[in-house]
Amino acid sequence: MALLATQAIPANGLAAPTFSAANASDTFVAGPDILLYCKNTNAATRTITLTTPGTSSGLGVADATNTIGATTGELVFGGFQSQIYNDPTTGVCTITPSASAGVSYAVLQVIAN
Repeated sequence: MALLATQAIPANGLAAPTFSAANASDTFVAGPDILLYCKNTNAATRTITLTTPGTSSGLGVADATNTIGATTGELVFGGFQSQIYNDPTTGVCTITPSASAGVSYAVLQVIAN
């Protein structure tokens, strides 16, 4: 498990993010201005799960999941409610791929130029 670093990306988009290879699970600090950019180069699809330990009005929130297409699949999660996605004990969100081979991530924070 690795804590993924947040990369500042200017709003004009003139920066190339650096991607980190996925582990069985990784973490990042979720927030309303954070995007999680996922890529899959494997020949099989991958399901990405974001753990949601938080509650809304005292009720549990279902984990967020989505599937990345095979070979050239890309997926962006983003705009996170910190109180829903970040674990209240650790302060980070856990991301888990169905399999890590071929999956990579970049955690982005878009900033004004």
